[in-house]
Amino acid sequence: MKYFTRSGFTALEIVIVISILGILLATIIPSFVTFRQKSILNTETQELLTTINRARLLSVSSKNDNQFGVYFESGKIVLFQGTTYVATSTTNEEHIFDLSLTIATTTINGGGSEVVFQKITGATTQNATTTLLVTGTTASTTVLILQTGVATIN
Repeated sequence: MKYFTRSGFTALEIVIVISILGILLATIIPSFVTFRQKSILNTETQELLTTINRARLLSVSSKNDNQFGVYFESGKIVLFQGTTYVATSTTNEEHIFDLSLTIATTTINGGGSEVVFQKITGATTQNATTTLLVTGTTASTTVLILQTGVATIN
């Protein structure tokens, strides 16, 4: 008498494996999304601080005998040369933020959308507060620019 053995998986085994994978994915994906959002926020906050500090240092060194500043828009920042921002200037250095991030608020003493640093001292008369926000969440970071020109994360 011959016995036939079947190799392979039963439908029940496949359903169980798929269910376990579904449960694992359901718990892992939200954590991954949160991690990604925090990572983007941290990276872009550092880029903002770097741009502000670079504008200040260029002003302190009086490169090209000029002042430098930072112009703020909702989706980008621009490092510019001179006392006011000119959109068509070829010396502008633009940083466009990740699409999932926006500048939620920018409050500059004296109004406007730009902070200009003084030559030699690096100080500014336009201390500012700006908040980066991950779109669709409450994850945010606030950056302060003090009158001394120093930028800090609040």
